[in-house]
Amino acid sequence: MKLNLLLFLFIVITASCLPVEQEEIVEGMAPVYSSFDDFSHIQSEGPRAIGTLGKIVNVDDYIFIVELFQGIHVIDNSNPSNPEYIHFWKIYGCSEFTIEGNTLYADNSKHLIVIDISDFSNILYVSHIPDFYEGNFAGAFRPPNYSGKFECVDSELGIVIGWETKTLINPLCTAF
Repeated sequence: MKLNLLLFLFIVITASCLPVEQEEIVEGMAPVYSSFDDFSHIQSEGPRAIGTLGKIVNVDDYIFIVELFQGIHVIDNSNPSNPEYIHFWKIYGCSEFTIEGNTLYADNSKHLIVIDISDFSNILYVSHIPDFYEGNFAGAFRPPNYSGKFECVDSELGIVIGWETKTLINPLCTAF
């Protein structure tokens, strides 16, 4: 009986000496998602500040520049010495596009989207080819102009449309 008691005490004391893994609880950024199949956000807005830029396309007197994963800046370049930002076309997830006539073909990280741009101030979603783009774009998404811990993007949850400050538990991603 004494031997069992001593063995029990030894196990309890030894177990209490093992390090306990602490949860890391921090304030950080977390992605805000929209469904890949929600096309209601596709719209023309007024010009806005430029973020992380990508592809540039020149058609006639206009320059179109992707703002990665947010949409396309439209610039009137009819007077090259004084280009004028006239619109921002919001297309979440967009990193690639091309224009043919009055039709814009763009991605939303998953689908190929067809958009009527005959009226620059009122672009219209026409259709999409589902699952046109394969691959995981999650690694490309991080909070812009941010240093610190953040919740890693899960591309299965949809398109990242923004970031919010949130209490995070054991975040795996860090931006410097």
